[in-house]
Amino acid sequence: MFDLAVLGGGPAGYTAAIRAAKLGMSVLLVEQGGTGGTCLNRGCIPTKCLLHSSGLYASRTAWAECGVSAENVAFDERTAYLRKDGIVASLRGGVEKLLNACGVKTVRARGRILSPHAVEADGEIFESRRILIATGSRPSLPGVKGAENFLTSDDVLAGPLADGGTVIVGGGVIGTELACYFAETGREVTVLEYADRLLPSFGKEISSQLAASLRRKGVKICTSARVTEVGKEYAVYESGGQTLRAEGAAVVAATGRKVNAEDIGLENIGLPAAPVSVNADMMTATEGVYAAGDVTGGIQLAHYASACALKAVGHMAGKPCGVDLATVPSLVYTSPEIVCVGRTADAAKTGKFMLGANGKNLMNGSNRGFIKIYCDDKDTIVGAEAFGDGVTELAGELTLAVSRALSADQVASVVHGIPRCTRALRRRAGTCTALPLTNCRRRGGLCLNAPRFTIRIPHSAERWWSSPVTNCPYSIRASSKSTAP
Repeated sequence: MFDLAVLGGGPAGYTAAIRAAKLGMSVLLVEQGGTGGTCLNRGCIPTKCLLHSSGLYASRTAWAECGVSAENVAFDERTAYLRKDGIVASLRGGVEKLLNACGVKTVRARGRILSPHAVEADGEIFESRRILIATGSRPSLPGVKGAENFLTSDDVLAGPLADGGTVIVGGGVIGTELACYFAETGREVTVLEYADRLLPSFGKEISSQLAASLRRKGVKICTSARVTEVGKEYAVYESGGQTLRAEGAAVVAATGRKVNAEDIGLENIGLPAAPVSVNADMMTATEGVYAAGDVTGGIQLAHYASACALKAVGHMAGKPCGVDLATVPSLVYTSPEIVCVGRTADAAKTGKFMLGANGKNLMNGSNRGFIKIYCDDKDTIVGAEAFGDGVTELAGELTLAVSRALSADQVASVVHGIPRCTRALRRRAGTCTALPLTNCRRRGGLCLNAPRFTIRIPHSAERWWSSPVTNCPYSIRASSKSTAP
C-alpha cells in the first residue's frame, strides 16, 4: 500500500511526488509519456530553446553598431532543434534522477483509477491511501471544416516544418511565441485571431505594442478573424464582412488546450467529467482524491501547477503550504518579453517607466518597452505589467510585491544593482502621485505640471508617477519656477 499514487508526471505530478517523498510518504508515479509532461517535453522548455536560437539569429542586424561583423550568417534549424532536444533530455533526466533519489516508484504506463484507494497501470493494481490526479492537458483544435489538417504546437516542436510560410490560427501566448520564432527565422507568418486584438487576456497597451513588434518582424496580423475552413496549406476566414484566404506551407492551431481526463476512471470515484473540480486544498469531492494542474481547468501554467501540487501535498501531510495561489505571474517569451501580475484594470494610481531610459536596455540595444506599476489609493502595489527585452527577470520581484501587498516606497527602498533591468523598479523619492504627467520628446525626460511651477524630471531619475501620459513638445513649459531633482 502506497501513501500516495500520482497519475501524471508533469509539473504538478513530479512536484507532488518529490515533495511527498521528502515528507516521508511512499509514492507511486504513473506516467505514460516522458517525465516532465507538456512543459518540459512539448511546451515551455522546447519553445524557449527555439526562441533563444531565433533571437540570436535575428540580432545579427544590430551586430555592426556593436562593432561585430560577419559574412554569410545562416540559420540551421535542424541544429537548433537538436540543441533543444539535448536540453530537454538533460532536464528530463535530472527530474528522473531526483525521483529515483527520493524513492519514488515510477511506472511507465497509462494509469486508471479503480477506486478512491486503487489505481491500475500496466495490468497491475496498486493500492494507495490517497490519489492525486495530474494528467495535464493537450492542444485543442477548433471545430471547423478540415480541422484534421491542422498542425499543433506538439507537431511544431517535434521537428522542423517544411519550407514556406506559416499560418497560425490563434493569437494568444502560444500563437504569438510561435509567430515570433517563425518570423525571426525568415518565414512568412500570418496570425489569425478571433478576438479584436492579440493576447486578449492582457492589457491593451501590451497587445498593441506586441502587434507592432511582430509587424516590424514581417508578421501579418488579422484580428476579428473567424476561421471557417482549413486545408493543409490554407485557412479560409471571415473578417470585416469579407471571406478571405491565408496560405502557407503549414497551418498551425494555437487555440488553447483541453484537459486530459478521458478514460482515467473518474466515473469509478463518483466524479463528473473533466475538468476535475477541487477546493482550496486541491481536494475533489471524493475523500482521499486530489487533483492539481491543467486537469482542474484552472490557470494553465507550469509554475501554477507546481504550486497547486505543493498545496495538495501539504494538506495531505498536515503541513499546510503557504504558497499564494491568488497571485500568479503570466510570462510571454516573445521578443520583446511580457510580464503581467495582479490587478491592472481598477487601480487608483499608475506609474510608468520607459525602458529607453534604463542603462541595461540601452547597452543591449533593446530600448523599446515599459514597466507599469498599479497601486491602490494607499500606494499599495496591486498589479504590474512589463513589456521589453529581459523583463521576465522582473517577474519574481513584481509577484512578491503584489503578493505581500508592498508599497511603492518599500520596493523603491531596495538597493538594486547597476546595470540591470531591475534597476527600473527603483524609485528615488516620493510616492505615486496624482499630478499629471507629460512626455517631453525633444530633450527627453518627463514634465510634472504642478499648480505653480513645472519640474523637468530626467528619465534617469527613474521615478514612478501616475496619470495618463500625453505629448509635450518641450521639456520645460512656461512657469514661475523650475528646478531639477
